[in-house]
Amino acid sequence: MFGARGGEAFLDNSKHLYLHALESCPNVRPVWLAKDDELVAELQSHGYEAYHAYSTRGIFLNLRAELVFVSHGVADVNRWCCGGATVVCLWHGVALKQLGWDHAYGTESRWWRFVQRCKRTITDRYSYFTVTSEAMVEPFVSAFDLNPKQVVVTGYPRNDALVDDGTVPGLSADESVRETLAALPVESDVLLYLPTYHAATEQYVLDHIDLPTLDEFLLGIDAYLLVKLHPSERLDTDFTAFDRLIPLPGTADAYSILPKTDALITDYSSVYFDYLLLDKPIVFYPFDLDDYRSKRGFYLDYEAVTPGPIASDFDELCSSIETVLDNDEHAAERKAVRERFMQPSSVNRSTAIVQRFSSSGERGIPTSDHDEIARPSE
Repeated sequence: MFGARGGEAFLDNSKHLYLHALESCPNVRPVWLAKDDELVAELQSHGYEAYHAYSTRGIFLNLRAELVFVSHGVADVNRWCCGGATVVCLWHGVALKQLGWDHAYGTESRWWRFVQRCKRTITDRYSYFTVTSEAMVEPFVSAFDLNPKQVVVTGYPRNDALVDDGTVPGLSADESVRETLAALPVESDVLLYLPTYHAATEQYVLDHIDLPTLDEFLLGIDAYLLVKLHPSERLDTDFTAFDRLIPLPGTADAYSILPKTDALITDYSSVYFDYLLLDKPIVFYPFDLDDYRSKRGFYLDYEAVTPGPIASDFDELCSSIETVLDNDEHAAERKAVRERFMQPSSVNRSTAIVQRFSSSGERGIPTSDHDEIARPSE
């Protein structure tokens, strides 16, 4: 059983592992659950077995499932129907910023903490979390109050798409993005702006970018900028007046886009750790760094794990973009961070997860026993 982002999307690690299971695991029956009727219909139109999480069929299959894979939490499927299954949270990023019980934003409320403990006791019980490296075990143990044995180093399935450089099947939003990218001049540089959600500091990312000036700047350096905001962020700007700025739908799979770009611009989004596998330039634009550090918090030393120029304002952002496109001087820094936090390119992450959790294995490959399931420490 698979689901992602509260049942509202077909993406992230759950999607990539689901597609891998379809292609490479003949003894496994992968089923996708969603909570959006249109998404279910579109998945079914592509030949995928998918059901509404609260439909009779969805509930029945969720209750029968031996393995449940989610990317954000049990709400990705039907949280009331996962009892008895091995629930694997694939998660959706390296723990740069504090998560779960650790981050200060919103967690200081006694009511919030009471509700979370009730949910964890009744429904939100995870057998395992997957992470990208040994360096991530401790942050996840702390964030989700886990036994260290529950945190398994496999890497993330979504990164197989970056390493293999193949075309990942997608839905209509992904097809639309592919058409957009194909129409861009091959001689132009393509950048991707992929920021995180700044709820802790109540900042709107596009308020910190002079879009008309940026459009002119991109024209001058012959580059295009793809803009994909966080799913929780509104995109209420009219981009039709711009020639070099291209907004992307929030439901598009970023991991189909990343290999087609020449550089990434981000802030605290852990997508940049994945991008390290492509060994391309990264520009960091943490315009509210001090405030964000104070209110949200980091597990890692931000300045020590960001292998690229760090711009604090719009002018620095533009100059940093021009610099990395003209002369990339951060390859050694990227290599050091990549080796610390990511699995090597030779590792197939989806295969590692299948071998770890599936009793039937991948094409007869023996796997580890998952009958003895660790439970979250109380």
